[in-house]
Amino acid sequence: MIVKHNITAMNSNRMLGLTTSSQAKSTEKLSSGYKINRAADDAAGLSISEKMRRQVRGLTQASANAQDGISVVQTAEGALNEVEDMLQRMNELAVKGENGTLTTSDRASIQAEIAQLMSEVDRVQSTTTFNEMNLLDGKFVKGLQVGAEAGQHIDISIANMSISGLANYIGDWGTDGTSTNSKLYGPITFNALEKSTFNATVTTYGNQSAGGLKSDTATMQGHIDTDKKLTSFSTVKDGKYNLKTMNKDMANRVVTTFQNLKGGDAKTVATTRDFNSLNAFIKGALQIVSSQRSDLGAIQNRLEHTINNLNNIVENTTSAEAAIRDTDIATEMVTYSNNNILQQAGTSMLSQANQGNQLALSLLG
Repeated sequence: MIVKHNITAMNSNRMLGLTTSSQAKSTEKLSSGYKINRAADDAAGLSISEKMRRQVRGLTQASANAQDGISVVQTAEGALNEVEDMLQRMNELAVKGENGTLTTSDRASIQAEIAQLMSEVDRVQSTTTFNEMNLLDGKFVKGLQVGAEAGQHIDISIANMSISGLANYIGDWGTDGTSTNSKLYGPITFNALEKSTFNATVTTYGNQSAGGLKSDTATMQGHIDTDKKLTSFSTVKDGKYNLKTMNKDMANRVVTTFQNLKGGDAKTVATTRDFNSLNAFIKGALQIVSSQRSDLGAIQNRLEHTINNLNNIVENTTSAEAAIRDTDIATEMVTYSNNNILQQAGTSMLSQANQGNQLALSLLG
């Protein structure tokens, strides 16, 4: 028997220290809910779970971004719904004003209402905003960040929806009658007028066909104000003329006639031919607005599917991250209970080992 070193007590104390340390870790895991509370708990698991956490938080924000995008689309589309309603009313008034049974006073009244509607279209265009950004001025070209990684965008582009803006888009066509703007359906079709409206050169052009205007018939669709205007679009190539310039001239003339009014008093009263031109302008404008609304509706549907997908990825990635990082309470309680028993046993054995040295005193007696 030796008394200089109590090896049994030292061993019991060492084992009790290990059990106490393990018990402390179990307590920490159970109280925090995480089985990785520091890098030392699982270095590889910590690295993997942090990448998953970055993705989850990024995707969660991306889902919120997409929802903001839907709000933008709904704001713009709602405004365009009102614009379309006003254009429909203008179309109705143009058809009415083209009727030869109306007096000059009647046409002036119709013209005044049309001017007010045009002003309101412009007002809607200039005041429709989202987060202090104008949506309908043709400058709203934004990318929605809908992913956790850089550059994962869905682009939104909204055309200029003012009356003059619509006039410019209506004329956006090439010399062969093909579109240079995918948002448009086709060039305006104007009602045919009598030959005397045009000079000898222009009367050689014919009605619109799939390939433009053929030069083998005598009447041309549309009404141009003066012969001077004709020179800007009378260039012919392979029996076709410049639809872009002709349409834009027509549209801008209508805008000038009806929009430059004050208080509903026309400087000059519109003629039946003016209303004829307005009818064609409104047809083209409605196509543009309808096409833009269709684009916005398609984007909204896309964003709704995007949000659903993002939420699904977040859910499954969170589940995978939880499997790495979260404490399995049932399993950890087994470990805790085991360590609790070992801790009590170790404490008891340490006490017994310390009492063993007391036996040496009986030998000294």
